[in-house]
Amino acid sequence: MGVVIPQVVTSDRATGAQVIDGSLKFDESKSQHLTRTPSSAGNRRIWTWSGWVKPAANTLSFGNGRNIFAAYSDASNRNVLRFGGTGTDSVNFQQRRSATNYGGYTDAKLRDYGGTGWYHVVLAWNDGATIYVNGVEQSLSAESGGLTDTGNGQINNTVIHHIGARRTNTTNTVQPWDGQISQVYFVDGQELDASYFGFTDPLTNTWKPKKYVNTTASHGDAAGVVGFGTNGFYLPFDGSAPIGQDQSGQGNNWTPVNFGGSVELDSPLVTGARPILNTTQGGTQAGV
Repeated sequence: MGVVIPQVVTSDRATGAQVIDGSLKFDESKSQHLTRTPSSAGNRRIWTWSGWVKPAANTLSFGNGRNIFAAYSDASNRNVLRFGGTGTDSVNFQQRRSATNYGGYTDAKLRDYGGTGWYHVVLAWNDGATIYVNGVEQSLSAESGGLTDTGNGQINNTVIHHIGARRTNTTNTVQPWDGQISQVYFVDGQELDASYFGFTDPLTNTWKPKKYVNTTASHGDAAGVVGFGTNGFYLPFDGSAPIGQDQSGQGNNWTPVNFGGSVELDSPLVTGARPILNTTQGGTQAGV
């Protein structure tokens, strides 16, 4: 059976309806990223990350990957979700524990850089990685230590976490993301598939985002919150809230780094269909 090539969601194939209301632009040359260090540990063996990403043109260094989500304890114990890295032009999740690399990278190659296409990436970890791209579960090639690992990783540990970058030692911030990110969900303590975060539009046969709703409680859910868990969060990155402010109800806020006082949004104009809270300059700038 051949490798499933993910379908790129483009604006024209998505009937022009902004696949996402807005998105946050990350400039690799400025090392723009967000950080958070959890105050208490969550489930370090079971969790799910979901987000829509659009890589910029492949003009800067891509050899070690463009990092989307990461956590760092020390050089021998760290985690990273990225484009590239171990597998060129792939989506790669690497769990490095006791200096051994676990996890895998997609056999499918994703090469729409700097175009109009968005990729929806879901990484579900449950002592091993399952990766979905635009709703399709991907076949994976293993890291050197294998696809699975029954030990505790650094995601959900009380160590520094990054969105849009990672660390390889105690002081650096390397291989930042270059492009757009939007609609980021993180669920602590549950392994979920892509159907929780997207659906196939029957009219266009394209994969589109949907609001995450879960009736299964997670350990650490705040009052009135269901299905996010201790370190769960939702960052829409669409101008509807300050950048880094968790919208899940869990209060797990992130700190923007190198964005300045405002940051450019992907959508050029605000219409009545898009939230305008915390935006300026006709809706093209979002407050930090």
